Amino acid sequence: MAEGRGRRHPRDGALARVHPPLARRVPLAGHAEGRPARACATPRAARQGLELRHRPRQLEGGSELRDTATRKADALAALEKQHDIWLATADVAGRPHIIAVSAWWDGTDLVVATRGASKTARNLAMNPSAKVARGAPSDAVVIDAQMIDSRAVEDSADLAGGFAAAVGWDPREVGEGWMFFRLRPVRIQAFRGYDEIGGRDVMVRSRWLA
Repeated sequence: MAEGRGRRHPRDGALARVHPPLARRVPLAGHAEGRPARACATPRAARQGLELRHRPRQLEGGSELRDTATRKADALAALEKQHDIWLATADVAGRPHIIAVSAWWDGTDLVVATRGASKTARNLAMNPSAKVARGAPSDAVVIDAQMIDSRAVEDSADLAGGFAAAVGWDPREVGEGWMFFRLRPVRIQAFRGYDEIGGRDVMVRSRWLA
């Protein structure tokens, strides 16, 4: 029968208008989980709602929040690429001291060079705990480390060669009294702005989390 034409109802014989079938409607996600839903949606709208629920959170500017494995990879790439860092130390009384230093990431430790008579060297001799930072708040890597070894640059030919190849200068050629300090990471954090403060740890107690 053509659309819009009447036909008799099988029970009372009255004419009934034939209408096209209504679009199938499905409940929103909240209703499906047992919570009252404010409205219903078509299948297409429901699919879009589910996509929004499972879409990764995004940083300002549209980039997605990174997972731990991605943050680790980015942190390692940054340490291998950028060799200028901030190094903070403290004396036994807890008075802090911070300097900018060149650093070589050898795959396990950070190797830094400074004068043996400097305040940084004296602090590390008394208190081996240190904190390292690189980058800006929009892309930061922060490291808690322990100084595990120190030696004069003249007595460390292999170390000096690796350091010079990485950072572009050799402390053996800039004067006497320079020393290498090997810093072993204990905790590494990687974050891009305040949105990534949560989940910023990629290493805890010297163990990678991914």
